[in-house]
Amino acid sequence: MRTVLHRLLEQRAQPLPAFWRNTILVVAAGGVLMASVWAWRSSGLQTGDLDWAPIAILLLVAAPVSLLLKAAEFALAARVAGQRPPTSRLLEIAIVSSAANLLPLPGSLLVTVRSISEDGSSYGTALAASAVPGLTWLGITGVGGGIAIGIAGPPVLGAIVIALGVGALVATLMLFRSTAPSTGRLALGASIVAVETGWLGVSALRLGLAVTALGIDIEPIQAFALSVAGALTVAIGFFPGGLGLREVLIAALSPLIGLPFDTGVLLGSLDRVVWLLFLAVAGAILAFTRRAAT
Repeated sequence: MRTVLHRLLEQRAQPLPAFWRNTILVVAAGGVLMASVWAWRSSGLQTGDLDWAPIAILLLVAAPVSLLLKAAEFALAARVAGQRPPTSRLLEIAIVSSAANLLPLPGSLLVTVRSISEDGSSYGTALAASAVPGLTWLGITGVGGGIAIGIAGPPVLGAIVIALGVGALVATLMLFRSTAPSTGRLALGASIVAVETGWLGVSALRLGLAVTALGIDIEPIQAFALSVAGALTVAIGFFPGGLGLREVLIAALSPLIGLPFDTGVLLGSLDRVVWLLFLAVAGAILAFTRRAAT
């Protein structure tokens, strides 16, 4: 079973040919843009109708916390491989891997694997260690989000998502036991669970802030249910950061939990735009500090 998991991870880590990467990027970006314009017109909203306070919180609080969690995730993946990278490297890898995830390839996984393998671990160890936090995120989000879907939407769909989440957690446990150091394993595992649970909370917060900015009330249980879309796009690595796919899944799930379809499109797009803006600023700061250090 462990061999099968490693083979699946190796296959996922392989990027698509350049033609398909470029095609997916253009189609996904164009589709999101057109869908966002349609949803905006269908909703009847005007720029003045937006509540800018949630958008400010999204940009200045939720997005930085997401980046910090990404840095913590890399630190824990490195610890699974028996490494302890310096603090100065953590945010750098978080920014670079987040930016790489915007390409039509599993960018975050590739950056993390390369960083860990360059620090002395074998490719197989680096791949397994890098996958542990991601699979934990899929598992926790699948179980938590599935429960939320079962409460706010169709119970059958919620049960399916929960089952997928449990499967991801089983795969995580197998990889963790075969890769992580024997000393401090319990504390390390607890830290990974805490960080990925934090990811679930921040994902729900980001979507909740986005829909609040649109002037639509949303229950916390609905925001948790929508966070499943983010987890599913993580599992499908050839989409650029889930671009297009994430928005489609959020929009498709919205009517099932009591939200309008066009609202799902808009809140997914708004969250995306704010995250890209924050990432662009963070990337510019990183580039400036690198240039200043040389």
